[in-house]
Amino acid sequence: MREVQASPKAYSLGGGVYKKRLNDNLDRSIILAKGGRNWFFVHLFQKSAQANISENELAAFKAAATELAALTAPELAVAVHAGKLQEICHEDS
Repeated sequence: MREVQASPKAYSLGGGVYKKRLNDNLDRSIILAKGGRNWFFVHLFQKSAQANISENELAAFKAAATELAALTAPELAVAVHAGKLQEICHEDS
């Protein structure tokens, strides 16, 4: 995540959607972050199973990035508590 945050333009697909290669370029992750406040891993896939995301998937991820960016801290806390989101890292930096 720090690599994406350090050089967001290098990973950006536009509209708050980022693609990061993982595991020696064998896997891909789709990360959503609009406004840079919160970052969400939302999709992981193997390069061998799926070459890339489709235009429809990209449009859906952009819409989701907009919705996630609009959530307030209390709304995010409720989503985590309800199990709809899972927090994997929390830093106050």
